[in-house]
Order: sequence, then structure tokens, then C-alpha cells
Amino acid sequence: MTLFAWVGNLDPTVLNAATAALLALEGAGIPGIPGVLPMLAQGRMIHAGQTTLAAAITWGVLGNWTGSLLGYATWRWGARWLPDAWRARVAGERTASLLARSGPGLIVVSRSLGSLRTPVTVVAGTSGYPLARYAALSLLGAGVHVGVWQTLLWKVGPALLPQVARWGRELVIVVAVIAVSAWFGKCLVGRRQRVQAGPPAEPNIPTVNPPRAP
Repeated sequence: MTLFAWVGNLDPTVLNAATAALLALEGAGIPGIPGVLPMLAQGRMIHAGQTTLAAAITWGVLGNWTGSLLGYATWRWGARWLPDAWRARVAGERTASLLARSGPGLIVVSRSLGSLRTPVTVVAGTSGYPLARYAALSLLGAGVHVGVWQTLLWKVGPALLPQVARWGRELVIVVAVIAVSAWFGKCLVGRRQRVQAGPPAEPNIPTVNPPRAP
């Protein structure tokens, strides 16, 4: 069975649940979640008359917003059990300063940008950003993100799905090569920076001469 036919045979209830679940994981800031796939399937369902654009957007927004709140709660009340160095590496000083200067806009935009979604969620939770304000801004950002993407995929989904099915294996290989190359390049840059920085300086411990014998 082709991907196009499989999507067309999905039960709408199952698809709605899968849409909410995947977008919740994506909204929580977990990298690598393919949130576009259920929205593609929703676009196919809309064209088949099995759902509506409003329903598809509602399920997507609900999932993305729920995930953002789960991510916020995890980092606000669960980060105490994580190592400080790991937590600081995920958040980053630059994101913290950006959130302090332009928090509302950054939270809204981060719902649509994966590179910002995770660090903004981490900083908002660990810094104690007001929950009510974060929830309202995340809901607005989820509405913009899901609304725009779901509408676009509804328009182009029927033409895009056969191409995804045709070139799926090649796309996976290309993505894997890019990911491995990026990881390898990051390792090389980190090693070069450590070499340039040199070994850590030895602590300056004063020497104490032993007392002379009388």
C-alpha cells in the first residue's frame, strides 16, 4: 500500500489523536518530531471530506499548546534534579538575555522555530516566567504556527504526498547524511576550540619551606 492510500484509509479519530500527540511532543521542545506528517494527513482528510480545516487546526493547536505547557512545567519544577552544566548548555545565555528583553514576541515566534522552541521553553521554565502569561503567549504562537502550516499543507498536500511516497527513501538518506555531517563538523569545531584554548591553567599553590633545624 502506498503512503497516499494509507493516509486516505486512516480513521479520522485515530488521526486526530495522533496529530495532538505528535504536536504535543513537538511543542514540548523534543527535537526531531515530524509534526508536519500528521498535518499532511489532515490535509488529505480535508480533501476527502472526512474532516474540516477548522477541526484539523483545533487538534493541532491543542496538541502544540499542551506540549508547550508540559515542557514549561517539566523545566520549572523538574529541572532541580538535572545537572547544572547540562541545564545551562540546553538553555544558553543568549536565549536567557533575549527572553529578558523581548519575552512575549520570542515565546510566540518560538512555537514556529525549532531552533528556538527548546531553549525558550527551558529558559521560561527555569527562570520562573509567569505561567499565565506564558500559557497565553504559547496559545497565540501555537495558533499561528499550526494555522499557517495546516492551511499550506491542505493546499499543497494532495500534490506533495505522492512525491513524499516516491522520494521517501532518498529523503531519509539525505537527512541522515546531513545530520551525521553536522554532528561531525560540530565535533571538529569543538575539538579545535579546545586545542586553541590550551590546557587548563594549573592552580597557583604557594610553596611552604620546611622549618630549619636548630
